[in-house]
Amino acid sequence: MTICVPEDLALLSGPDSHDLVRAALGPAGVEELAVEVEAVHHRPGFGVSAVYRVGYRHAGATVCEHMVASTAEVPHAEGVATLQDGERHVRVWRRNDDPALPGLRTATDAVAMGAWLHDLADLGDGGRAHVNVLGYRPTRRAVLRVRCGDDVAYLKVLPAHRAHRLVARHEMLTRAAVEAPRVLGTTKSGIVALSAMSGVPLATVIADAPRRPEAVPAPEQVIAWLETLPPEVVDLPRRPSWVDRIDFHATAARAALPSSAEAISTLEDGIGDVLAASPSGPVVPTHGDFYEANVFVADGRVRGAIDLDSLGPGAREDDLATMLGHLSVLPSLAPALYGHVPELTEEWFHSFAGRVDPAGLAARAAAVVVSLIAGASPGQREARLVQACWWLRRAHLEMGVHEEMGRTR
Repeated sequence: MTICVPEDLALLSGPDSHDLVRAALGPAGVEELAVEVEAVHHRPGFGVSAVYRVGYRHAGATVCEHMVASTAEVPHAEGVATLQDGERHVRVWRRNDDPALPGLRTATDAVAMGAWLHDLADLGDGGRAHVNVLGYRPTRRAVLRVRCGDDVAYLKVLPAHRAHRLVARHEMLTRAAVEAPRVLGTTKSGIVALSAMSGVPLATVIADAPRRPEAVPAPEQVIAWLETLPPEVVDLPRRPSWVDRIDFHATAARAALPSSAEAISTLEDGIGDVLAASPSGPVVPTHGDFYEANVFVADGRVRGAIDLDSLGPGAREDDLATMLGHLSVLPSLAPALYGHVPELTEEWFHSFAGRVDPAGLAARAAAVVVSLIAGASPGQREARLVQACWWLRRAHLEMGVHEEMGRTR
């Protein structure tokens, strides 16, 4: 395993990233190289990975592509260059050649996907599709949208051994008539093709709430959808929640914000103290990554959810805290679009707190925001630390209210 340290972050996301990419491409025929950091992902104990947008001239043509540099241990594969300076090993690859996602190059092949999806589900006419990469986490997963004429499907590309777990979760909800994307087909290389979800993302509806408040579902609607999850979900393997991995996420946050390491440690300890003193609810079916981008709505009602990788047994308060934590970072991310969201977050907190312990809910929301620090842009990391601290103060306030109510009874 690799230790994630600030020096790794600086190496992959700082000025040296240009030299890393140039060394991986080799000196022959590469001119006017431009490298821009698109995203940085770090997993304590496993390494740091950076995704770059790269442009250069080669043989008289302009090339634009994505490349990845990583300090993580990865499978041996063609297309992975290993660079070392005596202290560190850095692996560099083109995004489509991710050594842990062997299906990614095929998934980005517009001709192959057009033909495959037509054969699978009669999408389009079998001709060239239009493929967009919507999300990518090096060695972990990629999400793509494929347009075949007027038809749309989504692809998840996973390590092959994980793809069948995702398929099982989708099929479980399909059998239970819970609305979620249907599995259209799979490949041995880890591609899972999914139908498009009906409705629109909750994030879109929330952004438009000042104009169309009636389109935003009531918080009770949000809880109601979670309660439609079938009982057999609790028989799936349990995946750790954001709270269960607070040590992992706090370590990543300290690496991303070394100047605030002491404050993050204090925050981590405070979350643990609140949760130790708070009751937890029963084990129930949970979504596991339940936030505004994954929830789809129509006509003011929750229609369903996507991204079922973490579906399994857990605590209801973790799903609710995930929603609250994500909502609370939206205003700093896009103030013009989400400036009204604090009022919505407060309304939903009060509703959710009627179902679960309020102090524990706020502490769990703090843990969720801690998990969002490391992956944020440098300008957003400090804002998320401030927001996580706000949630912990809210937890302490709720504890005080609860104790005062107990004394007056």
